[in-house]
Amino acid sequence: MTLKDLQKNLTFNYAVKYYPEDVSSELIETITIEYFFLQVKGLILKDEIFCPADTAVLLASYALQAKHGDYQKDQINEDVFKKSKLLPERVIKQHNLQTSDWEVNIVSLWLKHRGIDKEDAMLEYLKLVQDLEMYGVCYFNIKNVKGTELLLGVTALGLNIYKVDDRLNPTISFPWSEIKNLKYKGTKFVIRPNDKNSKNFVVITTNEKVSKQILNLGIGNHELYVRRRKPDSPEVAKMKEKANEVRKTKLVIRQKYNSERVAREEAEKRETMYKQQLEDMKIEMERKQTSLLEAERTIRKLQEQLEDLQRSKAELEAQRTELQEMMDRLEQHKHMEAEEKARLEEEIRAKHAEVQRIQDEVARKDEETRRLQEAVDEARRKEEEAQLRQEEEERRREEERRQKEIEEANRTEKELESLSDADNTLPDVKEVNEQLKDQLKTLQDQLNEAKTNEESELERIHRINLLEGRNKYKTLRDIRKGNTSRRVEMFENM
Repeated sequence: MTLKDLQKNLTFNYAVKYYPEDVSSELIETITIEYFFLQVKGLILKDEIFCPADTAVLLASYALQAKHGDYQKDQINEDVFKKSKLLPERVIKQHNLQTSDWEVNIVSLWLKHRGIDKEDAMLEYLKLVQDLEMYGVCYFNIKNVKGTELLLGVTALGLNIYKVDDRLNPTISFPWSEIKNLKYKGTKFVIRPNDKNSKNFVVITTNEKVSKQILNLGIGNHELYVRRRKPDSPEVAKMKEKANEVRKTKLVIRQKYNSERVAREEAEKRETMYKQQLEDMKIEMERKQTSLLEAERTIRKLQEQLEDLQRSKAELEAQRTELQEMMDRLEQHKHMEAEEKARLEEEIRAKHAEVQRIQDEVARKDEETRRLQEAVDEARRKEEEAQLRQEEEERRREEERRQKEIEEANRTEKELESLSDADNTLPDVKEVNEQLKDQLKTLQDQLNEAKTNEESELERIHRINLLEGRNKYKTLRDIRKGNTSRRVEMFENM
């Protein structure tokens, strides 16, 4: 191919070559997290990394939190769901659910992420994905010396051997700490273990180009595997320290923001309650005002009756006494209504003062949040200035790296650094927080009921894994048992 064969405008898609073991500790810069998040999200949506339906819905909710922030009903319309691909097509096709049903499930989980910023939402997404069986595995078609067709998986943790029809569960695994040397000649790829009692084992690739890819990926992943198990270099330690400082500051701001949000929501609830109470009091006062008017009319009527009674001297004393008693009672009732009115007015003033106090408190806390945000902006500005000062040094290192890559591209063998005391401990699958557990259980039940009879081979394998209580790390622990020599023999006899 020559330059003439190419179109005038070319689009390059850059991808992460080496996957981290632990995204939360290895991805330092925000831009790195974002690029890796976009790449992994694309692999999930294209179904290149198998993901069960319930996890896919949870991932979609984190993706929306990362893109839009907290769910706001008045700001989110149908276009958000129509224009964004949120779930793999496989998941949608294999469940009898309407689009609105998927949206409701995604939004209900999205609401649980309230207060999580963009970077943390992306990290939560990646932490879930890294526990999936196909995360970070580069598969290659190979054969063993017997000619059995198999798959070789190159990962951040080592080399895995898979059966062709099962990409989820490796049958044999060799951690990088057990591998001493990698080399190839044509389609013959030789792996020499560290164990002196174990013989070399050979995999047959489809062509020399694939052999070169396996060597290149193996060297890079092994170097990173070793580097992770050594103390950080001063440069990396400094970068991590800066990143941790920024994250701590952001955490303080987020906690402050969440506290302010809760306080503001409580204040708004109380304000609504007080407004309703004021409205009720107004209605009550109007009712009592009506009663006062009724009393005034009664008084006028009694006065007329008094004039009539005065014409009759025989009944004057009796009527006067009776009228006086009635007037006394009415006067007493009138004073009681005035006191009640004054009390209500005092309560209203007290309620107004309480509402004003809450509003002032919210304004004060908003000002504190603004000052903290200014501090974060200043820290970012200083970090950007330091980054500019490092660019010249990075350009020099980039030139050295390119030269090294040219040299590495021409080699067919690599002696790997040994780690006699390497930590091969495997992590556990990340547990979702308590707030999500019950909701995810309900979602799983709903998806099981709505599932069609169609089931792919990977889904069948995943279902069996769940029934047997297996996951990615439990499988790796099981297949790493025994010495290297025994596993080499198992591979050759497959």
